[in-house]
Parts: sequence; structure tokens; C-alpha cells
Amino acid sequence: MKKLFISLIIMSQLIAPSVRADDLIKNTQNDILTVAGAGVGGAILGLSTLSFVDEPSKHLPNIWTGAAIGVIAGVIFVAFNSAQKNSEELQSSAEFSTKERFAWHQSQEKLVTFEKTTLFTPVWTTSF
Repeated sequence: MKKLFISLIIMSQLIAPSVRADDLIKNTQNDILTVAGAGVGGAILGLSTLSFVDEPSKHLPNIWTGAAIGVIAGVIFVAFNSAQKNSEELQSSAEFSTKERFAWHQSQEKLVTFEKTTLFTPVWTTSF
């Protein structure tokens, strides 16, 4: 689980490097709490259905179903909010003209260096 969390943080830094690490951790914690809260809310709603049936012990899976629906709803909510944040960031970068962007890419290209890597097996060899 710890490796998954670290991988998600690293991947999100590659996608949105303008976000600071503190903000990323805070946003991730808020997202996890939102999904967990929606799951708990769904479980409570599933639990509340037991009062409407004659034999509540036969309908205990309603609790798990409610929790699952709550988690799914929480994930959808978090994904939608995350997509909205990214679109707002993209709209704010519209001031960065194509000419400026092209010049920036050319200046960054000089900073990137790659070492030659060779992979080989008894059957084939490749370099990149």
C-alpha cells in the first residue's frame, strides 16, 4: 500500500509538476477522507434500510452494498473535482503564447541529456 501511495505521488508530480508537494499531500488526504466519508455515509444508509424489513439479519449485505455505492460515488466526486481543477489550471496558462512555449521547449531541450542504454539477450540486442 505504501508503494502504491508513493507511486501515485510520483506519477502525479510528472503530470502536474506545478503543484507543490505539500499541496499534493494535503489534496490527497482530503480526497481519501472524502471517499472514506462517502463510504461510511453509504454504509449508514444501508444500515438504515434494515429497519424496514421483517428479518434484518437476512439483509446485512445492504450495509456492504451501501458502503460500496458510497465509495464509488466518492471516487466519482473526487475525480470530477480533480478534472475541474486541472481544466482551471490549463485555462490560466493561456497567457503563455505558442511562440513563448516554443522558445521555452528549445531552452529546456539543451538541459536534457540521455545516456546510451543497451539491452541485449542471446537472441537480440537493442540500443536507445
